[in-house]
Amino acid sequence: MSTASIPGLNNGPIEDIASCSEVSGIEIMSFNCEPFMVPASHGFGKCRLITEFEKISFIGEGAYGSVYKVRDKKNDKIVALKKLKIAKNQTSFPMNFTREINILKRLFHDNIANLLGVAVGRVFESTYLVLEYCPYELSKVIDDEIAKSMIDQTHVKCIMYQLFIGLRYLHENFVLHRDLTVTNILFTEIGVLKITDFGNSRMVTEGKMTPNIVSRWYRAPELLFGARNYTSAVDIWSAGCIFAELLLKRPLFKTDTDNNMISMLVDLLGTPTETNWPGFSDLPLMKDYDLRDQPHNKLTLKFAEQPTTCIALLHKIFVYNPSKRIASEKCLIHSYFTDKPTACDLDTLVVLLKKVDEI
Repeated sequence: MSTASIPGLNNGPIEDIASCSEVSGIEIMSFNCEPFMVPASHGFGKCRLITEFEKISFIGEGAYGSVYKVRDKKNDKIVALKKLKIAKNQTSFPMNFTREINILKRLFHDNIANLLGVAVGRVFESTYLVLEYCPYELSKVIDDEIAKSMIDQTHVKCIMYQLFIGLRYLHENFVLHRDLTVTNILFTEIGVLKITDFGNSRMVTEGKMTPNIVSRWYRAPELLFGARNYTSAVDIWSAGCIFAELLLKRPLFKTDTDNNMISMLVDLLGTPTETNWPGFSDLPLMKDYDLRDQPHNKLTLKFAEQPTTCIALLHKIFVYNPSKRIASEKCLIHSYFTDKPTACDLDTLVVLLKKVDEI
């Protein structure tokens, strides 16, 4: 399959509430009995009622909410509902939810799990995002013994090309995802990759940001060392970790502590210095770590079984200095994606995806 033909170029219960007809606005009550009005005139038009959806199954739970597979009774389509986590004493939406919904309202792309609307129950705590449903999760493919034994360069290229297309779109729209992992990469039933879970996302223009984001195994070195002014390069690093995980069939950096994570970075890439990373010595947490002297970059050795162009792309991704890290648009024109074997088509990718159970 040629890269140009890959799309992207362009059992917890859901609570039941009494059904009601559409109104100009929906007044819902918080647990402290203060009314909260969901207006009719907002970015999504009228909020849907949760009774308009029929629960099929519970998909999973994350830091910011629970996700359900449901059927939309109005059109019989399968969608996903993400139930917002709101404490019983809260009277306003958490900041992460506000950011997620505002960012998703700006985005519409083949490789993004697009926001379809908002659904509400009769209490403030019953607020849901309505999202595209995607039956396959990348982490389950890599964890499945049969599926991961089938992964070859053609699958890796198909997956990573779609991922870089999605990242290019995000970064062109000044959005940092900030939590790319194999669990946040989903696929439709026809093999289209979807980046999901924007609970940690931020607009680039929002000033200083917290470094305590991105799951540790996928966290860029500038975040580990406490940088608060960072760029889309943090997403490229995370994408590189996903890339490496597809190649190795296991996580590249698997550890439970930041100390061990930095030790693994030094083992693989050598010791960060002012020479290979200007400004490194000024990072807030640099002095918190005792960095041993390791002058050798071992990426080529680590991926010795991979094609030369694959190793070359990895070298451009796993760069300490974020300003020198390759951008998503440059990844897309890298020779790795044009060298044979080229990316498989989506039908072939679906054969792989169907080796694992749907989420």
